Amino acid sequence: MQISRWVAKVFGDGSDLPEFRRAQYSELSRQVPLMYAIIIINMVMLALTYVGKAPAILSIWLPAVFVAVCLVRALRMAYGRHHVPSDEAMGRALRTVVVLACVLGFAVSTWSLALFSYGDVFTQGQNIFFTAITIITVMTCLRPLHQVAPALFILVIVPTAVFLALQDNNVFPAVAINMVLAIGGMILVMQRSHSDFRDRIYKQIELDSQRTQLESLNGAISLLANQDSLTGLANRRSFLNALDQRIADFKGDGKTAGFAVGILDLDGFKPVNDVFGHVVGDRLLQEVARRLPASLPPETLVARLGGDEFALILPPAGVEELQEICRRALAALAHPFTFPEGSVTISATCGIACFPCAAETGCELFEKADFALCYSKQHDRGSVTVFSDLHEAGIKKAAAVAQRLRSVVVEQAFHLEYQPIVDRNGMPLGFEALARWRDPVLGDVRPDVFIRVAEQAGLIGKITVPLFRSALRAARSWPDDLRLSFNLSAFDVCSETTMTAILAEIDAANFPPQRLMFEITESAIMQDFSRAVDALSLLRSKGAMVALDDFGTGYSSLSYMRRLPIDRIKVDRSFILDLENEATARDIVRAISSMCQSLGLECIVEGVETHAQLHFLATSGCTGYQGYFFSRPMPQAAIAGYLGEQEQLRKTA
Repeated sequence: MQISRWVAKVFGDGSDLPEFRRAQYSELSRQVPLMYAIIIINMVMLALTYVGKAPAILSIWLPAVFVAVCLVRALRMAYGRHHVPSDEAMGRALRTVVVLACVLGFAVSTWSLALFSYGDVFTQGQNIFFTAITIITVMTCLRPLHQVAPALFILVIVPTAVFLALQDNNVFPAVAINMVLAIGGMILVMQRSHSDFRDRIYKQIELDSQRTQLESLNGAISLLANQDSLTGLANRRSFLNALDQRIADFKGDGKTAGFAVGILDLDGFKPVNDVFGHVVGDRLLQEVARRLPASLPPETLVARLGGDEFALILPPAGVEELQEICRRALAALAHPFTFPEGSVTISATCGIACFPCAAETGCELFEKADFALCYSKQHDRGSVTVFSDLHEAGIKKAAAVAQRLRSVVVEQAFHLEYQPIVDRNGMPLGFEALARWRDPVLGDVRPDVFIRVAEQAGLIGKITVPLFRSALRAARSWPDDLRLSFNLSAFDVCSETTMTAILAEIDAANFPPQRLMFEITESAIMQDFSRAVDALSLLRSKGAMVALDDFGTGYSSLSYMRRLPIDRIKVDRSFILDLENEATARDIVRAISSMCQSLGLECIVEGVETHAQLHFLATSGCTGYQGYFFSRPMPQAAIAGYLGEQEQLRKTA
């Protein structure tokens, strides 16, 4: 059993792995042609020695056949260096080399011994030299095939040694012993060399496998780093890299065409998450990611920046064409999305900035596209806005406002005016505090401007708390039945620091929380619905009330309104502008008033300016009003006089 294992180990082909067979084949394709060249030269030299001494069949024709076979094999192996066969064909070729080496070695040595008797002692010595050199050459050149050496030792060296030992000349037995020992030792060295070759190849195979795994892992990491895992689109990092590369290409060769960056934001996505849950929200984003590329030119790069915001790198086109391209994309998103949980309808708004006319760096281009998006959401939600000189002026103005906001002392720079909120008889229910800013550098800055800039610059908390403190101080001088309405921004209700400061101001002022009405817009609530609900619930737990301001201009939805901790709804003035002429507007106001009655909420209407509007609103069941028809905003010093006039009117009524 041990002998059979040794034989299997020695004569096995060792080609259990395709990579190892390829390494053997590559090594042999370089060495075999050299081996055959040496054999041919040795054979020709030996044959020439015996021409005229031995029969022609031995000295001419048989060597010619051997030479022809060797030439054919040498050419085939040389050809194989440039035309790598399949693994199966390679295995057959290696087995053929082993067989031919054994057959050819045995045949050539037999031929050499057949010539032995025709020569003298010198030519016989050449015979022995030829046999030894040929076998050593074959074993050395075929070293990657470790079974060749022991096979030739058994088939050639042993019979040759026996043949020499039987000769009458005493030198030949000594040569035989020397040949056996020397070549046997060589075989042991070559077996170790083959083992080293095998280990080297197997280590290389292992290294190649590790390299392949590493490349695959790097590819997966690169995919994760550059692809949005939810939608499969490019992510923010990939988008910004592509943007920088496009700009570099443009500046590098001057031949790359200009392009445009678009930023697209979904309108109404957050209510989907709140009503149907995040699972449906994720499916909606995936469907948006499918519709967007299908509705845009093929060369457009579409990326998801995060949340419900997407970015585009659009091909070069005119302003009108870019707007039309993006309008088609918005139209594709306007079709209802149907899920098992229900049907969802959303819209989207888009801002575009063109390179290189709008900006020459990726950062500036992105910022200006984002500014165009914000402008579009503020002025015409659901539309496409291309960044222009008008917006450039807006950016500069916003930067100037932000710079001044950082440097002013709020208590000194800002003041409050108060606009009354009245009942159907015109009697005041309270006052809404309205911030005003007259800056010595900028002049009068509209509230919507400085509030938006303060929010974007993270300065709104710096303004809110001091103004609230001032409003509380003013309201303490009012009659006890009048409420103070104070506006909170999205950043206020989502800031734990600001909310804590507001509660502290209420306690410090010793002002009854029941006389406080905090107003917040629908859009502000939807910035972070859960956190906003928690903050408003905290205010109500203190005894204060909450009003939903500008109702109808944001994400009005009964499904989330029932979850809001609110006491009052303030209908936006846009609903009553054409109240006298539009039946639809009147129907909407009646519906809102009826809804408020059903939900037990106060219904306050903003922007009342005419007696006709007031008459209709009073008959529709609205409980309170605010507008120029009753009073413009007034400073604190004028409130006492206003209240006195209203008291006189009440007494004379």
